[in-house]
Amino acid sequence: MKLPHEFYQLPFSFDVGLLAKEIEQFTESDWVTHHEGFQGNSAIPLISVNGEFNNDFKGPMQPTTALAKSPYIKQILASFGEVLSRSRLMRLAPGAQVPLHSDINYHWYKRVRVHIPITTTEQVQFFCHDKQVHMGAGECWIFDSWKLHKVENNSNQYRVHLVVDLAGSSQFWQTVFHDSRSIADDQSTTLNSQFVDFNPDSPATFITEQFNAPVIMPVAEVEYLTNELLAEVKHNPVNQVADVNAFSLLVAEFVADWRVLWLQYECTKAGWPHYHALREQTMIKAVQCAKSLQLTHSGSAVKAFEQLIIVACINVELSEQLATRKQALTLPQKPPERANLASVKSASATSIVPKPTATNTARTIAAPPSRNSPCPCGSGERYKACHGKVS
Repeated sequence: MKLPHEFYQLPFSFDVGLLAKEIEQFTESDWVTHHEGFQGNSAIPLISVNGEFNNDFKGPMQPTTALAKSPYIKQILASFGEVLSRSRLMRLAPGAQVPLHSDINYHWYKRVRVHIPITTTEQVQFFCHDKQVHMGAGECWIFDSWKLHKVENNSNQYRVHLVVDLAGSSQFWQTVFHDSRSIADDQSTTLNSQFVDFNPDSPATFITEQFNAPVIMPVAEVEYLTNELLAEVKHNPVNQVADVNAFSLLVAEFVADWRVLWLQYECTKAGWPHYHALREQTMIKAVQCAKSLQLTHSGSAVKAFEQLIIVACINVELSEQLATRKQALTLPQKPPERANLASVKSASATSIVPKPTATNTARTIAAPPSRNSPCPCGSGERYKACHGKVS
């Protein structure tokens, strides 16, 4: 994620001894090697797609069995009060490094990585663009992952970080920009940190991402992301004007044609082949006309275009899964028992409570495509005034 400065230390600190004790329970077989084969890099998923041991970005994020065995880590995750995405224990072997790279895919564009070092030494250095820091054990850091970055472990011991992915609410970003310390600030000043201790009597509850990739990316998002990318390409003085103009025209045509398809098909299956053909043709042209273009601090513009937009704009493999989950969220719920009347009164105003009719007790009334459609129960009323009535 792009940030105004390369590094920020957040005003939180954690019990390193307790964290170290929790990671001691894991054996070597629990650590999964890096999916791209980075030597000396391994991880243990804590929150992942469907709670499985994978490296996926798309799909409902759920706690893993490893997190279930780590009560303090669960409380740390809950303490942020944020909607959480992929989270892991990340390990770097002695003498190993995380190679120089930038996180330019769709997942990372609006998500930040929170780093909480557990085992580390001064010989572990984190580099981002032209800055470097040592993240101390028990501290809390974020960094600009859109810029080129790397990590070097020049010590003789494993470095282990708890790494939490999140997009961040307005409250989170207020904390970052008003209560944290950036790399540009005076590092001699004391950071007023809140210590997050373990409380065995406190429930560790948190929310995880459920919808994080579109079946078909809406045209407004396609336009927003391409405009962001073009602005950086145009800002980089090393790029040739002719190449920038050719790429700008290609992107404008791509957005225009995507809009025309969206107006015809939206996310329906009939449009999938047309969306796919458009992105394939566009990517071929992009490689031909813009292969020399560079982002300011993040490498190839064409690679970013591919990972941020072209790859991410179609995810038809999620269609059935998303439809099922969305229907589950909109289906009318079973009428509450009278004994639970107090809880009904305190429920959200947007909760949907079906009419306790004879028809309803016999079968579940599925929500129609529009709330203005006739109610499937056969009453003759619109769904929104019948079984879809908002309490």
